[in-house]
Formats: sequence, C-alpha cells, structure tokens
Amino acid sequence: MQRIHTTAAHLFFRLPGAFLLLFIGMHPNGYAQQKTIVTISIQQDPEPVDPMIYGQMLENVNDSVIYGGVTDGNGNVLPHITRLLKELDIPVMRWPGGTVIHEYRWRDGIGPRKLRPVVPTYAWKGKENYQFGTDEFLQWCKEINTQPYINFNMANHPLYGGTLWEALDWIEYVNGNPDTTNGGRLRAAYGHKEPYKVQYWGIGNENYGPWGRHKEETAAGYGDRLAVWAGTIHSKYPELHLLGVGHTAAWDSTVLEKSGQAIDYLTQHYYVVSKLKDGQLQNPDNTLFAPAKMEAHLRLLSNLLGRYNKSKAGDPVRLCIDEWNNRHSVLENGEYKFTRQSPRRQFDVAVAAGMLNVFIRQSPVVGMANYIFPVNGHGLIRTIGTNDALKTPLFYLFKQYRQWMTGSKLEVTVKGPGITGAAAAATIDGDCKEIKTGNEQLTYIDAAAVRSSEKGIYISLVNRSWNTGREVAVTVPKGYKVTQTWEIADQNINAFNSVTDRDVLIPKIRTVNNRKGSYSTKLLPCAVMIVKLVRM
Repeated sequence: MQRIHTTAAHLFFRLPGAFLLLFIGMHPNGYAQQKTIVTISIQQDPEPVDPMIYGQMLENVNDSVIYGGVTDGNGNVLPHITRLLKELDIPVMRWPGGTVIHEYRWRDGIGPRKLRPVVPTYAWKGKENYQFGTDEFLQWCKEINTQPYINFNMANHPLYGGTLWEALDWIEYVNGNPDTTNGGRLRAAYGHKEPYKVQYWGIGNENYGPWGRHKEETAAGYGDRLAVWAGTIHSKYPELHLLGVGHTAAWDSTVLEKSGQAIDYLTQHYYVVSKLKDGQLQNPDNTLFAPAKMEAHLRLLSNLLGRYNKSKAGDPVRLCIDEWNNRHSVLENGEYKFTRQSPRRQFDVAVAAGMLNVFIRQSPVVGMANYIFPVNGHGLIRTIGTNDALKTPLFYLFKQYRQWMTGSKLEVTVKGPGITGAAAAATIDGDCKEIKTGNEQLTYIDAAAVRSSEKGIYISLVNRSWNTGREVAVTVPKGYKVTQTWEIADQNINAFNSVTDRDVLIPKIRTVNNRKGSYSTKLLPCAVMIVKLVRM
C-alpha cells in the first residue's frame, strides 16, 4: 500500500434540507491545493510484467455473454464483435467457466451441431445448446489471436461431475495427433485435422464452495484430488501449464503442500461490490479503495509462494486472478440487488485501472488475470441488437493498458494527500475477506509504471478521490521527457456511454512538447491517465 505524508480533510455540515460540503485547502476550481508527487525509480534489472494479466473469460451465464454476445443464439460467431475483440489484442481467453463448468459435458459440444443437446443450466437458470463447443471456441480464439485456456469439470456431483479420464480425453481431442491418437482421429473426422496445441488447463473452479453442481470441499480433499489429476496429466503431457484452485492463505498452503509440485498457477477470485442508488455510487471510498485490500491479500499470498517456491523443483508456482471485476448492486424496491445490466461508468474505470495497477506491481507473482466478461455482462462491449455494439469505457482502458503497460515494472513512490482506513471498509468479495486492514494511510493518487523498451516508460495515474480533483507532479527520470498523455475522465463519476451518446467516456490523447524534469497535470475525480515518457 502506498503511504502518504500529509492528508487533506473535508467537513460536512448539516443544514435544513441539504448538505454543505466544505473542502479544506482547496482551490476555488475544485482541485486540492497540495500536489501529489510521483517519482519513478529505474532499477538495474526490473522484473517483467506478464501480458497475460490482460486476459478475459467467457461463461454461458444468463446475460448473453456467449449466445447473444460473441455469437448469435445458434453459436455462429458475430463478425462485428470479433472485429472489436481483435482490437484488444487479448492474450488469453478462459472458457467454458466459471460455475457452469460443474455441469459442462465437453463431449456434448463436439461433432455435428444438429445432434448436440439443449439442456437447462442449473447454475445460472439458462440453457446450453452446445453450439459454441470446443472446436468453435478454439477456432474463434485463432480468429481473434488469443491463447485459449480450457477449464476442466472437476465437480464432485455423482451425475454432473467430471472425471480424470474425461479430462485426459479432452486434452487428447484438442491436442492429439490425428494419425496416432484416438482423440486426434475423432477431431480430424469432425473436420479439424491440425492439433490446437492448447497450453493452459484449469483443474476445478472454486471447489471450496457449494456452487452449482458441486459440494464444498476441504483444502486437504481438493489438494489430494488435484495431486492425482495434475500428476497424471503432467506425466502424459509434461508441456502443459496447469492451474489449481486457490482461495485463502490457509487453503493455498494446504493445496501447495499436497500438489504444488504438479501445478503452475493457483487461481484467485476478486469482486469489488459497488452499490448504486438512482444511478449514483453510494459509499464511494468503499469501492475506489477496494483494490488496496486485494493488494494486501496478494502480498500475503506472494510471501506464501515465495517460501514454497524455494523448495519447488522447476518453475515457480504463480498466481492467476482467474475472475475479477467491479460488480454493481442496484437499489430496487428498497433492496440492493446484483445485476450485470448496470452500465460501466467512470468510477468503474478507476476501479479497473486500480486493479490492473495492482497486478503490475505484484508481477511476476501475478502471472495471469482474466476479466469477467469481454462482451455483455460486466463487459467491455455491449451488443445492440444483432448487428451493432457499444464500446464501454473499459474497452478503451484495456486496449491502452495492453498497448502501453507491458514490459518490466518500475518502482514508484507516491507522496501526497490521502485517506486513513479506507481499505478496512472496502467492499470486495472473494478470496481476500480474510484480510483485516487497520488504519493504513493511502494516497488518493494510485500509480504504477512500466518500461516497455529501452526508449519508453509509461506511468498510470488513478485519482481515487470521488469528489476532488488532484494535481500531480511526475518527477521525470533523468534522460527522459514526457511526450504524450492518454486519459479517460468526466466531471460526473457516474457517467457512462449509451446507445444515444456513445462518446461520453472516450480517451483524450494529448501531445506534450519536450517536458523534462517534472511534469504537472490535473486529474478529475476517478480520472485515469497514462503518461508516456521517451528517452531523449
């Protein structure tokens, strides 16, 4: 967590019928007087940032993510959506779930499409027609130029749960030689001769909980099963990268003890929860500082992995943030209800950028992350009918981070005004509930920096203030100059792109003329800016 050295205060006075908000130490234009100073340090051998942290996930939930999202209702890929996704240069795509994997039968999704069954989905109360099955998914991944990551059904339900032999058959069907393996021959018979060479395979999903067609498992029980599954798979396919289910520090420790030698990643899930009333974010600090709570948990797990990896033969076990986003609960009839239909707003941009900054800072321990979802749901794109689509502000954010925020991470120091105890009250579901933060002081400005090459440095700045603009001075490293900025910002933190006004939240790109020494800028509440520096 970034420490602060001074704080800015604000006071609320209750008046009849209204609130008066008085900001202490602010300019009349709405910006705090005290600047935040951001300093970049260039290490001798900076650690790499894996581009896999910009991955995505597909799951057939009841919000048109696959059917009615990337495909029509019959599983036919929608060209206009494919074109948009190709813009994002997505490094990895997880599929088919998610909770729905506990009831997914991969054999129902291969072969002649007219013979595939239509079944109700227990997890999300929808249906699966298996028209977008294994071959369709893998061919689509090739089309959008992304690496596929397939999740096995490892549920323990006697009727719906998958088995190890089914997992091995799935690998053989996907990667097998068409001349020497039964699975490869079957794939070739269905018109797909060449092996897909899928490298990433997940073993289970949230096995610690009673989700969907699955009963809660203990860490020891799952760890024992994972050791058998992963050990058997690696003995036959040593080149594959296997992902096991992570959760709390205690869970992860037990799973590593029992099966860590056979896996490459532990998966973690983090969901920020935002409450909205009449289109306005409630308790904003709880949302905007939630990534800091996630980072505290990732530090805990990083220390755990550091100790374990000292004794592990071969490559270290890393973390995959398998599912993450900012969920909205909207007030309806006096009750806050979870929905995926709430549009992505300016404050979502700040939260997503904050989480991406955490993944950068926690690299290379965090080696992969998959946002949920690319289309519809909480997505980067929202479909409009069958031939049109809307780019949410997160589309632009992911595109720019993927383009600029890759390479090697640099150390960043942030000094300036901030807030005390915000992480303790942060609303975030998932694996970090065990983290108990106290009165840590956090700067309003969050920052992460990367060196993409010997000539380029990029620094991401996020204003976590919901009601105050912030002035930021970036100390430019010797030999570099600022040449360009990229920013998404709006006066209204609840603003969003709509069908009638698609350009409310779009990037503003500005050229900076030879700015050396220190670069000063201003950020609106919840604004995100990336600053480009080049070597002179």
